[in-house]
Amino acid sequence: MLSPDADVKSFSIVINTDGRAKTIGATLSSLLHIDYPRFEVCVVIGPTADGTEEIVKSYGAAFKIAHCSERNLSKSRNIGIAMAAGDIVAFIDDDAIPEPEWLRDLAVEYRQSSVGAVGGFVYDNTGVNFQSQYVSVNRLGRPFDWHRATPEFNFPMSAVIPHLLGTNSSFLRTGLLEIGGFDEEYEYFLDETDVLCRLLDRGYEIIQSDRAFVHHKFAESSIRDSKKIVRRWYPLIKNRVYFALKNASFHYSIDDCIRAGLDDVSAWTEAVDAGHRSGLYSEKERRKFDEEISDALRDGTQRGLAPSRRLLSEGVIQAHAEVFRNVSVLQPLQGRKTICFISQDYPPNQNGGIARYISQLATALGRMGHNVHVITKGSSHDRLDYEDNVWVHRVIPKHIDLPRENPIAPEIIPQHIWNWSNTALSIIRHISDRRRVDLVYAPIWDCEGIAVLLDKEFHLVTSLQTTMNHWLDSYPEKRADEEWMRVFGKPILSMERLLVKSSWRVHSISQAIANDVEVLCHVDFGARVLVAPIGLSDWGRMPAEFPPSRAIKLLFVGRLESRKGIDILLEVAPRLLAEFPEVILDIVGDDTISIGGRATYRSEFEGRKVPRHVRERIHFHGRCDEDSLQEFYKACDIFVAPSRYESFGLISLEAMMCAKPVVACRTGGMPEVVVHGETGLLAEPADTESLYEMLKSLISDATLRAQMGKAGRARYELLFTAEAMAHSFLPLLSTASEPEPVV
Repeated sequence: MLSPDADVKSFSIVINTDGRAKTIGATLSSLLHIDYPRFEVCVVIGPTADGTEEIVKSYGAAFKIAHCSERNLSKSRNIGIAMAAGDIVAFIDDDAIPEPEWLRDLAVEYRQSSVGAVGGFVYDNTGVNFQSQYVSVNRLGRPFDWHRATPEFNFPMSAVIPHLLGTNSSFLRTGLLEIGGFDEEYEYFLDETDVLCRLLDRGYEIIQSDRAFVHHKFAESSIRDSKKIVRRWYPLIKNRVYFALKNASFHYSIDDCIRAGLDDVSAWTEAVDAGHRSGLYSEKERRKFDEEISDALRDGTQRGLAPSRRLLSEGVIQAHAEVFRNVSVLQPLQGRKTICFISQDYPPNQNGGIARYISQLATALGRMGHNVHVITKGSSHDRLDYEDNVWVHRVIPKHIDLPRENPIAPEIIPQHIWNWSNTALSIIRHISDRRRVDLVYAPIWDCEGIAVLLDKEFHLVTSLQTTMNHWLDSYPEKRADEEWMRVFGKPILSMERLLVKSSWRVHSISQAIANDVEVLCHVDFGARVLVAPIGLSDWGRMPAEFPPSRAIKLLFVGRLESRKGIDILLEVAPRLLAEFPEVILDIVGDDTISIGGRATYRSEFEGRKVPRHVRERIHFHGRCDEDSLQEFYKACDIFVAPSRYESFGLISLEAMMCAKPVVACRTGGMPEVVVHGETGLLAEPADTESLYEMLKSLISDATLRAQMGKAGRARYELLFTAEAMAHSFLPLLSTASEPEPVV
């Protein structure tokens, strides 16, 4: 973070918005991560009443607010200039996200007094490909892509000018005032290009930076719909003619300027006719196009030939002038760190335990002000999004040759593990090209951090969850399969040992899993281990009220596999439900997992002879989405987690958050979450009689259920919130500047 300094130029970031309540929140929150000491934010809100003002005001007095009574981008931008009190006015769209170094990279280019405008690169909605890098524009408003900056065009009346995209453009405020700001004839399209022409003709230079990155997400507008299909052509054609007539007279005739608009009409006519034939445009839209082009050519010509312009007035300046209001960015006590999480699973498409808690930890650290990146697997193509203060890289694993010298001899690293880990490493290297990466965090499951460990460039924190050894205890047929163990099982076991012995730090989500892994891997973690439990963001405070019911609902959540104890529950359930006819059992989770390569637990149970009045009260729901999962938790009366082993027991925590009593097992990390006799009851693992007695106790006592549910909720609020988890993680950040140990 730069230190405040009177010599540091101040910025006024201007956001002109209308009807973008769905996107502006991400833009505003990203500005609180800007790495620059002197900037303010001016938000100019258009006429659409969609809740945008309430969103901006939710940030308190951090941002200035003004209003523009019509949907005219240039008029709105002029109001922003009038509000601005900084040395430099930087414009960003309400559907765009700047990288933290944005202003710092822009400021570097203003060292010369001759510089009047600076802009950087703009990513498109993928966040991976560029929408704009180096572009120049001629005096007819026609763009040309280059592979380099074009400073040779920086002279008055140049036929071609260096161009900046509006969503990532900044201007010396005195220069804007000198030329009269934006021409309000441009309600949209070619507005910033016109400003650049006028600045250039006044002797200012335009700088195209190869940094100062902004990510543009292309939200729907009055011109283009959500699929980027143009539905309004008038400003595009009118402003082409107007721009050319105002800026090209030194190089082109009036006929040439009007012909530029006619060329646009020809191109659009062909496109609209094709769209009409394919059904993209209706007949009504086709007629609307004809009407608009006629009006556009007339108005563009008449107004372009008129001697006057509609520029920023002194009255607007006086009406909106305010003192500089410096924004206080999010600044963690330890200083802002850059943290990269590797997690092949991540919400919203995956809501397993690792995906869930890593998303919660990443989000909580992002809200503190840290630069947080998550690298996870994508589906169809690579993309980068900014989600709740976290940069989420969804990438497709690339094939990468295995190393010639085997680092875990005699085993061979499975190719798909190597591909994913190295693909994630390549993303981390790209991130580190722009800022220091302080640490990388990866789960031990599937050894996702192995390439980072072997690379030795970054501090690696390996988090401990269920290991391959623990998993094999539930799948003895895999342990007995020599070929499977040779190509996958043993390499994973070897990589796990390497990770726990050589990672810079180890994060254990419970004391139990730390102790178990030390024994299994013959390692003493010593000071390298941080034991810190998982936390979760609240799902909406206390549970929703449900209609009174005589039914008592039991809930199981998890994969239907031996380790989760589903076989024990299905042994107990018929007896329990026969004894208590008011009890219903809901089973939520993947029920397609086979038992030893044969039937599933669901199909095996459905093949048993179970009385109909019992069977009809046992419901298998399979996997479900996040919203449905929350409703199951809130609707249940007792949560049951009869796992043979859990490194922590996130599902029990979710139930406690919803004020539900828990029946779990006295194994792994579950006793560190569920306090026996206070927030729930602990059965002995794989013991049907013990599980039966614990469930029976709670089914029979509504008062006990309520007491334990209330105590569970209190324990969650005290120890297991997402904020508590993030704060417990801070010791790792405070020591992240220590050198990486030699592996």
